[in-house]
Amino acid sequence: MSRCTELFWVFPVAVLLAAGCGGAAKTAPVSGTVTYKGKAVPNAHVTFAPEDGRRAAEGVTDQGGRFALGTFTTNDGALIGKHRVNIIARGPDRPPKPGESSSGMPGETMPGDPVIPQKYFAPDTSGLTFEVKPGSNRADFELKD
Repeated sequence: MSRCTELFWVFPVAVLLAAGCGGAAKTAPVSGTVTYKGKAVPNAHVTFAPEDGRRAAEGVTDQGGRFALGTFTTNDGALIGKHRVNIIARGPDRPPKPGESSSGMPGETMPGDPVIPQKYFAPDTSGLTFEVKPGSNRADFELKD
């Protein structure tokens, strides 16, 4: 076997082994609440996006505004580090208003109207951040106009 052929096989194997030996990404449990105007926000989609671009964690609030995050599996937490946070909360789906439908299909529904200010819908405009540390983390968000 030539030296080039050896390197052809050794390099990919070394890369795969190195990737496997680094261990799983470290997550920590994150739970909390979302409130707006002093009231719980049910059915809100909460996302923690790591500032370094790694995989985001997500959760949905219950009727009491409580959530727990999952990154790789349900409720496994969020990656350790600094995160930008966004929260999306809408009312129930509704029929389209005149001229609003894109498909014209009978029975089509549109996403419900926002129940919190839309600035919270994107991490660039929400102004919300959170640093996940090893151990249990509590993240409570009182949203304002």
